Amino acid sequence: MPVKLITTELGHSLPPEQPHNITFHIPGWETAKALRRGDPNLLSKLTSIYPRFGPWCEVRELSTALHKLLSLPDDYSLILFIHPDSFTTAQRYSSNTRHRKPEHLVPPSSLLFRVAEVPISTSSNPSSSPDTTIRLYITAFPAKHAPGVVGTWQNYGCGISSRLAAACLANLPSLTILPFSATGQDNVSLPKLPEPTYLPLTSAHSNLKTRIVQLAQRAALDPAKSSLLKKDDIFLYPTGMAAIWRLHNALITLRPTGQILVLGSVFHNSYHLFDESPNGMKHFGRCDAESNLFDSLEEYLSAEKRAGRKPAYCFAEFPSNPILVSVDLIRLRKLADKYDFPIVIDDTIGSSANIDVLPVADVIVTSITKSLSGYANCMGGSLLLPPHSPLYPLLSPLLTTTFRNEYFPPDCSLLLSNSHSYLPRTATLNSNALSLATYLHSHSLTPSSPIKSVLYPPFLDTKPHYTAHLRPPTPDLPQPGYGCLLALDFHSLDQAKTFYNNLPVHHGPHLGAHLTLAFPFNDAIWGVGDPSAAEYLKTFGANPEQVRISVGLEPEEELLDAFRYAIQKATEAKSHVE
Repeated sequence: MPVKLITTELGHSLPPEQPHNITFHIPGWETAKALRRGDPNLLSKLTSIYPRFGPWCEVRELSTALHKLLSLPDDYSLILFIHPDSFTTAQRYSSNTRHRKPEHLVPPSSLLFRVAEVPISTSSNPSSSPDTTIRLYITAFPAKHAPGVVGTWQNYGCGISSRLAAACLANLPSLTILPFSATGQDNVSLPKLPEPTYLPLTSAHSNLKTRIVQLAQRAALDPAKSSLLKKDDIFLYPTGMAAIWRLHNALITLRPTGQILVLGSVFHNSYHLFDESPNGMKHFGRCDAESNLFDSLEEYLSAEKRAGRKPAYCFAEFPSNPILVSVDLIRLRKLADKYDFPIVIDDTIGSSANIDVLPVADVIVTSITKSLSGYANCMGGSLLLPPHSPLYPLLSPLLTTTFRNEYFPPDCSLLLSNSHSYLPRTATLNSNALSLATYLHSHSLTPSSPIKSVLYPPFLDTKPHYTAHLRPPTPDLPQPGYGCLLALDFHSLDQAKTFYNNLPVHHGPHLGAHLTLAFPFNDAIWGVGDPSAAEYLKTFGANPEQVRISVGLEPEEELLDAFRYAIQKATEAKSHVE
């Protein structure tokens, strides 16, 4: 069967291309690294971008308009939020001498804060008549210091969405600049700021929460526990990172003195958030079955207990991104009960249709941008609080009283609509990924294969830890599986590059989309952004020679043909070198 070539132009989103898509095709290994470096030539060719990477499209257009209205210096950039705590967050982030490079530190007097008010429509048509008014909290900074500020957009995920920006642009003539002006030197705590408006909660929010509850309760491993769950135990946020950020703040409020325990490989923005928290993190990177993780973990916990300290919380992805290792959550739960610390599980990769971690978690966080949405055209994040958790009596009222809606109704409404095909899509993603991974694993066992190993739960020694949380088969999902994400480890970086550069699928970050995406995640994200951290990641198996694959909904044979072609090219290159 002829290989189906990708016709999407560089910088354009996965088809069907439309406004507010969150993917972009950037073919080639070195192109991925250029993206991480912020290469201006590459960025100029992007028609869309993953929204947390930075202000883009409608958000950038709104920023440009506000720049003129605020009479800011020409060399200034803006980031826009609807929560006023973004000002104090920017102050802390931009002056963090431990984690910012000296050239990126922003002089406090150069960090400018402004507030604007604009009427908007919360319907799916931004040109509809306004039905509410929101206040934008604007952080302005010298563009040359951008790396010292933009992390507040990237790591915490609370920046305004492109749909919200479009609604603001539609009513820009009615925008008002409030008589407020402050710098990074000033007290910008919430009582000192113009009162925020946030965003209205709509039926879409309520229905999406109900949908998440229903998915958590279907084929539950412990129906007695899952039956306690109600929609008020679900909290929605504009992104998965925003959910982690808001949860982190709540847990640090409850446990202000402890470190954060982080297990295994985690998404790089999460890693930075934990690392830069006031008390830092204790990271146990290697979590495979031969790692002696729990001996080391209990030794640490015992020492902390003798010193009169408790962890703030423990965070683990299940399985981990991008190496798909699964922590033994049942054993972790026993340690959490013994040493009194909460467990936060990010189930994004395994996907809640496949796995049920509610019986062992104190909080479940999910990037619903990924498989639940599935079409790479909107963002969202959720927190689920299991009512049986010992943490629930403290955390639930705290989150309920401090929650302020930052999730724009049209984004929420579209994600809710997308979610209705979640289970049939999951069945296809599971089937495609397992077929592909099985073929690639079989190929890796041949002497001539450039593939060293396939990182996918059934082919790793932590498979029993994963399968312990598989939901039982049901008519709506006859075969719960291992999710859409896998990674390939190659014998050499050159072989990995040859394979990737010849792989006829879309190239770019993101996972859970309708079409397959490949990305050299470790070498591009860590190898360029933080070489010392990249060396550390290799100690637990997150190697630069890896290619991360998010399998899509394409016909199975079409996918296999694409990967056969790339393997053939990498094998030929390997033979030529030998």
